[in-house]
Amino acid sequence: MILQRRLFSALILATVFFAANISVSLAETKESYLTLDSDDSQSYTSLVQQAEDLAALSIARQFLENPGLTEVTVIVTATRSRQFVPVLRSRVSRSQWQKNSSIEQWTRYFADSKLLLGFIDPNISPANSGSSQRIYVPGPSRPASRQNDPAFRDD
Repeated sequence: MILQRRLFSALILATVFFAANISVSLAETKESYLTLDSDDSQSYTSLVQQAEDLAALSIARQFLENPGLTEVTVIVTATRSRQFVPVLRSRVSRSQWQKNSSIEQWTRYFADSKLLLGFIDPNISPANSGSSQRIYVPGPSRPASRQNDPAFRDD
């Protein structure tokens, strides 16, 4: 009886393992991380264009080199002033890429990368770039008391 249970368990494990291998071989995806170095003379627009070109080249090369690949994800980060910040992420399947290899359609751009890489000054907002305006926020009408706090304990 114990031998039958072990054989049955081994058969189930072999079936699960075989099924897992089949599903993995049906869809193969690859994720790549690429880094660009940005200097102080480069504009943010040219950095994004360079990142798009790098991502498009990488996607095309990966599909060409690996015919079994069904989907590619490329994440491009940029470095500037010792900051590593993601600029864009492109995710595209082989069939989508064959229909349209325009990188913009398959790309998500990280808007905060412009600020994090130092291309804009965080202290100056575009809406308030004119005269500074002070906004008055009133305080509480009565002083806050610890005894009025439901969590206050005076043990």
